[in-house]
Amino acid sequence: MTRPTPRSLTSDEKKAAEAAFHGIPFDPAWSDAARVVYDGITEALATREGNSLAERQVEAEPETAMVT
Repeated sequence: MTRPTPRSLTSDEKKAAEAAFHGIPFDPAWSDAARVVYDGITEALATREGNSLAERQVEAEPETAMVT
C-alpha cells in the first residue's frame, strides 16, 4: 500500500491549527480545509482530556438568562 505524499499546510490551515491548540474560536473566513484541521485537533484534544467535542462546545456557549 502506498501512502499519499505529505504536503505543507496552507496559511489558513496553520492559523486554524494554532487556534485549536490555544482554545481560540474558529474564524469563519478560513477555508473548508482549515475547518477540517481545526475540528480534527479540537476533537483529538477533547478525547485526550476525556471530554467529548460536544461538551467543549456547550462550555464555550454563553449562558442565557432564564426569564420567569
